[in-house]
Amino acid sequence: MLRYTRRATVAALSALALTACGAADTSNAQEGRSTSGDVALTDITLGSEDAPLILVEYASWTCPACLQFHTDVMPMLKADYVDTGQVKFVFREFPTPPANVSVAGFALARCAGEDQYYNVIDDLFMAQTNILNLARSGGNIEGALRDIASSYGIEGTGFNECLANQDVTYAIGESVMKGDSQGVNSTPTVFINGERLQGFDWRTAEGMKTLLDAKLGVPEASESTAE
Repeated sequence: MLRYTRRATVAALSALALTACGAADTSNAQEGRSTSGDVALTDITLGSEDAPLILVEYASWTCPACLQFHTDVMPMLKADYVDTGQVKFVFREFPTPPANVSVAGFALARCAGEDQYYNVIDDLFMAQTNILNLARSGGNIEGALRDIASSYGIEGTGFNECLANQDVTYAIGESVMKGDSQGVNSTPTVFINGERLQGFDWRTAEGMKTLLDAKLGVPEASESTAE
């Protein structure tokens, strides 16, 4: 897990404009989509509102342990539990170092709108290794983020507007504060119906499946096949 540094995240949130990722040359930028009308400013959920289990994950797309969870557990969780109406999934941003990069990526996800939010999160996770390498080498992080943003119509001045959007900044800050109120200090941290998961079994697909089935009252395989 990555430990969360609140001071760094607060600083990143307060300086989310383009300077957070490096000064941008916008002299030749073309007009992009405005982000003022369709941004996601509340929790973005997947699954049925009537699902018996609510799973809340506090995570950061710049956190390698979160990438492992996203890669190994999420496909099973979504296909077997979210899409079948048994789990409502809530992803809450909890930026980790480099906090300014993490916050900027989350801002772009929110600016893409609720219907594209999780697609952007997927793309950010896929780009994690490359972007962290750029961060270590002083490479063009902004260019990498612009490439992702452009896939969702956020380009040119629209990119700048997104990172300067104070409503978006506030929404990410709200997510962090919710985590603070629940004692979150590392990522990923997962709650099911308000109960924080302990240990590490849930960070594997098999372990998460066992845990969810137990909470749903699903008989173990040996029991269900017994005569």
